[in-house]
Amino acid sequence: MIVIIIFLTAFYRVSGLLAGLALITYTLILIALVKMTGVVLTLASIAGVILSIGLAIDANILIFERMREALHDGK
Repeated sequence: MIVIIIFLTAFYRVSGLLAGLALITYTLILIALVKMTGVVLTLASIAGVILSIGLAIDANILIFERMREALHDGK
C-alpha cells in the first residue's frame, strides 16, 4: 500500500496524496468494522478486502485521468 501511495503522490501530486489518505482511511474503517462486528476472515473474505481496496484505487485513478483530460482540453 505504501508503494501505491508513493506512486499516486508522484504521478498526481496533491490529489494523489489526498487519494492516498482516503485509501488509508478506507482501510482503517474497514478493519475497524471487521474487529467490531467479529466477522471471521476467511481466505475468500481477505481476497474481497484486497479487491475492494484495489477497486478504490482504480476509481481514484480513473477520476484523476478524466480530470487531467478535461483540464488539457480547457474545460
